[in-house]
Amino acid sequence: MFDIGWSEMAVVALLALIVIGPKDLPRVMRAASHWVRKARALGREFQSGIDEMIREADLDDAKNAIESTRNLDIDKVVQDTLDPTGSVADEVERLEAETRAETADGADRDDGDGEDTAAGATIVKHPVQIAPPHSLTPPPTEEEAASTPDDDTSKKRA
Repeated sequence: MFDIGWSEMAVVALLALIVIGPKDLPRVMRAASHWVRKARALGREFQSGIDEMIREADLDDAKNAIESTRNLDIDKVVQDTLDPTGSVADEVERLEAETRAETADGADRDDGDGEDTAAGATIVKHPVQIAPPHSLTPPPTEEEAASTPDDDTSKKRA
């Protein structure tokens, strides 16, 4: 900072010895070192104050960032990302309104013939069948099983 070399320090020490004298020089050196320590302590305190202000400013920034994430509406962000113009949402609302209008006109009518008519569409209700009746054969009873000889199966294999 001040760029003082050893030669300049030797000149300052020689001048101090001549001006102050050898008798008072130790006392003056102690007083000078005391003032240098105080100046350094004041500089450290000033630097720590500046660092504290920077930390508080950083904490305020971090606090503001956390607060902004707390108030974040995820649904809105996703909606803006997927449909930035809002055209899909408008189309969905239009279709829902049309559907509500059609059902309000009495579209759910039951004619009693097993068919429901809804907005021009015909829904036919059929009974559910697991398997056709001709494909199901009941298992043999104990009497049928006892009357069937086991030799028939062995003859068929041979």
